Amino acid sequence: MNSRKIADWINPMDDKEIFAKRVPKDRVELTPQLERLFKASVIVVCAWALIEAPLELGGAISFIALLAVVASKVLIGLIGTAAIANLRFARQVFTFICAASVLAIAPVLPLEYTRCVAIALFSTVECLGKAACVAAFAIRTRGSAS
Repeated sequence: MNSRKIADWINPMDDKEIFAKRVPKDRVELTPQLERLFKASVIVVCAWALIEAPLELGGAISFIALLAVVASKVLIGLIGTAAIANLRFARQVFTFICAASVLAIAPVLPLEYTRCVAIALFSTVECLGKAACVAAFAIRTRGSAS
């Protein structure tokens, strides 16, 4: 094969296809992207709640504590599903739960890292996921309100 032909075929300067798309200036055009961002963050938060459930179940020392952990996971799953389905007030409730959780977890993270790094990493991932959900909701709400 001719190397010149190959070089013309793979031209890194041919970026017309990539940059030809118009950047949306109107917030209405950005709404589907913001919607997907929020739904993805809800899915991440709910999935992480299920991933860390065995850790929390291992710490349950009584039947009441075990019941509380299971009920909290079921509740966050139901509210998350309702938020994805866009049921009335479900998104606000889910975001409030995430915000309250971030406000409870974030200040204690440095202390957690001094005690047990593994548990602190789980808490960090949980905190980042919930903070992303709150940020996505805030951006989405601001984008549709203005």
